[in-house]
Amino acid sequence: MDNILVVDDEKNYLLVLRQLLENSGYRVFCAANPNAALKVLEQEQIDLVLSDLKMPQMSGLDFMRRVREEIAPLPFIIITAFATVTTAIEAMKNGACDYLLKPFDNDEILLVIDKALKLQRLQSQNQMLRRQLAHNKHSQIVGESNAIKHLLHQMQQVAPARTSILICGESGTGKELVAQELHRLSPRRDNAMVSVNCAAFAENLLESELFGHERGAFTGATGRKIGLLEAANGGTLFLDEIGEFPLPLQAKLLRVLQDKRFRRVGGVAEIESDVRIIAATNRDLEQMIDAGTFRDDLYYRLNVVTLQVPPLRQRSEDIPLLALLFLRRYARECGRTVDSISAEALQALCTYHWPGNIRELQNVLERGVLFCDGDELLPSHLPLTLIDETDGVDMPTIPVGNGKTLPEILEAVEKNLIEQALRQAAGVQAQAAASLGISRSNLQYKLKKYSLL
Repeated sequence: MDNILVVDDEKNYLLVLRQLLENSGYRVFCAANPNAALKVLEQEQIDLVLSDLKMPQMSGLDFMRRVREEIAPLPFIIITAFATVTTAIEAMKNGACDYLLKPFDNDEILLVIDKALKLQRLQSQNQMLRRQLAHNKHSQIVGESNAIKHLLHQMQQVAPARTSILICGESGTGKELVAQELHRLSPRRDNAMVSVNCAAFAENLLESELFGHERGAFTGATGRKIGLLEAANGGTLFLDEIGEFPLPLQAKLLRVLQDKRFRRVGGVAEIESDVRIIAATNRDLEQMIDAGTFRDDLYYRLNVVTLQVPPLRQRSEDIPLLALLFLRRYARECGRTVDSISAEALQALCTYHWPGNIRELQNVLERGVLFCDGDELLPSHLPLTLIDETDGVDMPTIPVGNGKTLPEILEAVEKNLIEQALRQAAGVQAQAAASLGISRSNLQYKLKKYSLL
């Protein structure tokens, strides 16, 4: 339950707001002046403050500044019967989440409060991410979700063994990182881990790459080549995209798994290699067995232990942590100063469905860093596909190279969206504000700004 402090020198408003907010499930504290409110803040854990602007002892803005300087950066919503464009701008510049006009609409104030609390939770989460990143700095697998904790527990159990492992999961989920972490946790960590993408080679080239070849084994074989199985002796061989492994070579790989022996292409000598094989796939190998394109005996040898890497949509609570990790990485690589993510941008990242999983998230953060000139990643730095667009509102087309600055272009876009929302709402401001996702008072401010009244 969220705790809300209401500060107003008008007793009637205190009573009305207390009843409204308590009926909506909030715990409410009331104060008739800022000094009384400061005492409440010293004694109670407050999540949000609703403050009147005009009060005899101290203005709402001065009260907000004092709270932020002396107590905590709490979210503030300013309520006033005397709002002007100047006071609205000043309130927002000083950190107010929003402002509301008296008399206010009950549904509107509940909507604004809910939005402010959600943003505050996301901002608090941003601060926690840095501590979690420090905690996870020794592992490549980052996350606090139950799905990732379960995967890490399984990895810690099987990593010390010699057993082959099959890693399954959608494309872009980080299967190779799981393989690398398994190697790091194993007794083989001081020896080589060799990776090969089975889909990247034609059949004859893959055979030579893995098993090596003798001089004269085929046209162009001018000398002996040591294969990756030999190079990985004492370590780990990671076979990515094992579902693409050619059927004629599967029997040869099966023998390696069973006997740790193989022959080079064109060779007769048996070669031993103490290598642990970890394979990964995003395909359904059982379906491939039914289709005759994958050997069942090889599948069972690979599938001694199966680790399932969850898609990003099933571990959405890990998105903020991953996003901050990638943000910092690409900021260092690109020489940018951006080191935080705004609550709005974080919300967009968390609500997107991520069909490309972690790989797509990496791409989005790298792009965002490139477009970000400041210290904070904003929704405007993200692809439009990630941002929840207003239903039924068309984005205006603004020609490139029209001589306008970026702020002028953004203002033109905002004005166009407001005009469309008002037309669709038949001029009803409350309805237009709801469709745009802003408060009615915020809409009124923008109507004055763009001379739309």
